[in-house]
Amino acid sequence: MKADRGSLAANLARLDPAWRLVLFHGPDEAASRDMARQIARQFETPGNPLSLTLLAGASLRDDPASLASAAAEVSMFGDRTLVRVDDAGEEAAPAVAALLESPVSGNPVLMIASGLKKGSKLLALTENSRNALVQINYSPDARDADSLVAAMAAEVGLKPARGIGRTLFDACGGDRGVLRSELTKLALYLDATPAAPRSLETEALLAVGADSAEADLSALVSAVAGGRPDLTDVQLALLAEAGLPGIPLLRGVARRFWLLLELRALVDAGVSAQAAVKGARPPIFWKEEAAVTAQLSRWRAPAIRAVLDRLLESERAIKRSGSAGDVLATQALLGIATLGMARG
Repeated sequence: MKADRGSLAANLARLDPAWRLVLFHGPDEAASRDMARQIARQFETPGNPLSLTLLAGASLRDDPASLASAAAEVSMFGDRTLVRVDDAGEEAAPAVAALLESPVSGNPVLMIASGLKKGSKLLALTENSRNALVQINYSPDARDADSLVAAMAAEVGLKPARGIGRTLFDACGGDRGVLRSELTKLALYLDATPAAPRSLETEALLAVGADSAEADLSALVSAVAGGRPDLTDVQLALLAEAGLPGIPLLRGVARRFWLLLELRALVDAGVSAQAAVKGARPPIFWKEEAAVTAQLSRWRAPAIRAVLDRLLESERAIKRSGSAGDVLATQALLGIATLGMARG
């Protein structure tokens, strides 16, 4: 069955033993992996080295019975084992059907799938089952930044000040895994816990946050959208040193171009670029207004749409098996910046 907000939150905190399968899928793979980590932590036991069984998604195609078999295994330590499949696809449907039809409940299965389409047999099986919990994760929206960051920050005892949520969200490229790591680091810095919460202010971000001057995602976004391949190259190198992967970079730049597309529609309807930027909702940070206005004059709607298509295709290419990985993000962003330079 499909998860609602309440059941999702409850199971991320403590998985209901009634679920035989938990499936995370959708375009936001970072969110799926972050949620999977929260469930997996519930099974981590220092005295039980067999608390996790990993299965490859491709193996389920050749041996559909292996999933139900792993779920039925009894641990010598007496604890339940978590069976995890991180790269499932449509080929997992027969294995999932066998699992859900098995008379033995056994160990829970945690599955991450990507690329499932409408009419998917795997989705039909799980969404219509009383024994499966299914959550689709869409790519994060900047309009939800404050609420998302506030909810995640509360888990580690942080209370973000006004505007901090959007700043952190942008600095982490909307990647929940990176965001959770940054919030954990900030909580340690501020000595915050859920029992003794602390306010998260700009000073802490400047000291240890993801948006430090040396590795600033917003600087990369401005460089790409501003048609500066030279600055784009520098920022990509800094962000690579900071360990930020390619997909959050693509998504951070994509959010700026979605904003430009919205503002361009207003300009094409007769509104001045300055007025469009001033009236943007949510508001644009005042320090970025001049840069966004200049970018709006540089890019026209057809070119913006082409950039968004390229960013999406680059993310898909990175996720494909055997891809060149983050190199593809670097190539795409440098290419877009070069295109922007030609349009200046």
